Amino acid sequence: MIIKGVPDWLYPAVERGLVAVWNEIPDNPNTDREGTLQIVASRLFTGYDVKVNPAPEVIFKSSQSKIITPKINLILPDLREFALEWFKNDIKGLDSEILNLVKDLPQNAYTWADEALREQISILVKKDLPGWEFSQQIFISHENTVINILFRPETPVIIAVEPELHSRILPAMLRNDLQSKIIPALNPLIGIPVKWADVHKNEIEIFSRDFLEDRNAVTNMKGNVKISFKSAAISSLEASVDSEKFLFNLWVAAYAGIDERYPEFGALFSYRPGLEFNPEIFSELNLALNDFEALFRLGVNFEPVKNFRAGIGFQWGDSEYFLMAKYSTERLKNYYAWWRWYPDIKIHESAAGYQFDEHIAIELYFNNSDGNNFGLRGLWYL
Repeated sequence: MIIKGVPDWLYPAVERGLVAVWNEIPDNPNTDREGTLQIVASRLFTGYDVKVNPAPEVIFKSSQSKIITPKINLILPDLREFALEWFKNDIKGLDSEILNLVKDLPQNAYTWADEALREQISILVKKDLPGWEFSQQIFISHENTVINILFRPETPVIIAVEPELHSRILPAMLRNDLQSKIIPALNPLIGIPVKWADVHKNEIEIFSRDFLEDRNAVTNMKGNVKISFKSAAISSLEASVDSEKFLFNLWVAAYAGIDERYPEFGALFSYRPGLEFNPEIFSELNLALNDFEALFRLGVNFEPVKNFRAGIGFQWGDSEYFLMAKYSTERLKNYYAWWRWYPDIKIHESAAGYQFDEHIAIELYFNNSDGNNFGLRGLWYL
C-alpha cells in the first residue's frame, strides 16, 4: 500500500489503520474495495481529504483551507537553583523540534494523531532528558491550537545525598563542618531522576568542588579538592581535600599495658616546599593530660624513596635531639611504622600500626626509656 501526503512520523499509524480496514473489505467482483476504503479513511482520518487509487495508492490532502500553527508550551517541573538551570538548557530547542513535527498537521487531525505524536515526543524527551517522563495536553479552538508538555521525574529519584570528606590537612572537626555545609548546598538534587543526575555528573562534581574551594578552611591550607559523585536513590559524594605542601593533624592518644604513660593530646603541622627528595619541615606538640607537661618537637625529614621518610629533629622539654624514620602510604586505610632514636640518652621509641579510618588508629608501641616496654597505643584523630 502506497501512502502519500502525511508526515513521516504519522505514516506508521495511518498505515496500520488503512491496512486493518483494507483487510476487512471483501475481495470480490461486487465490491469496490478502493471506494470503500476511501469512504472509511475519510471518516477515520479527519482533517484530511482522502483519495484512493488502484494498487491501492492512498493520497491525503488537508481538508482545511488554513493550517493553524500550534503554540508549544514546555511547562517546567518544580526544580531549584542549578537543577532548574540544567533543565532549561536541556530543553532548549525541544519546542522547535515538536513544532517541526506538527507544523503541517491539520487541526482536526489531532483528534486521532495524538498518540502517534506522543510517541514522537517521547523519543525527543528520552534523548534530551533521560529519566524524565511527560504528559501532553492538546487544546483546540477555532483560531488556536495549544500543546502543553508537562514533565515529571521517572523513578528512581534521588532522596538523599551522603557526602564523605577525606583530608590529611583538615582536622575532623573542620571536615565535619564542611560536610554539614555541603548537604544543604546539594538540596536541589533531591527529587531529580537518578538517570538525569548521572548525565549531569560532571556539573555536580564541578559545583561541589567550587563550593568547597570557596570555604576559608580549604583556601587557607591551599587544599586541592577532588570530587567523585555516584548517583543513586541515596547518592554518594566523595570529596578529598589535600595539599602537596601542608599537613595538619590533631589527635588524642591513650596507652594500654605500659606503666607511667598517660593519655595525651597531640598536634602536628608540616610544610613541604616541593624540592628534591621532598623535604618536610615539621613541628609537633605533645601534651600529657595528667599533669599537662608539654613536649615540643621541631625537625626536618626527607623522602629518599617513595613512602619512606628519614630525618632529624630537636625536642624541647628534655632538650634532646633525635633521629627519625617513618614508613606510610598516602592511602586512608593503611599499615604504617615509625621510629625515633635519641642518641645522647640511648632511648628508642617506635610503633607499628594500622589506620582504620580518618579517626582511629591502633599501634603496637615500644619505648625503652623505663625498661623494654611494649603495649598498645590508640589514637583518635580530631
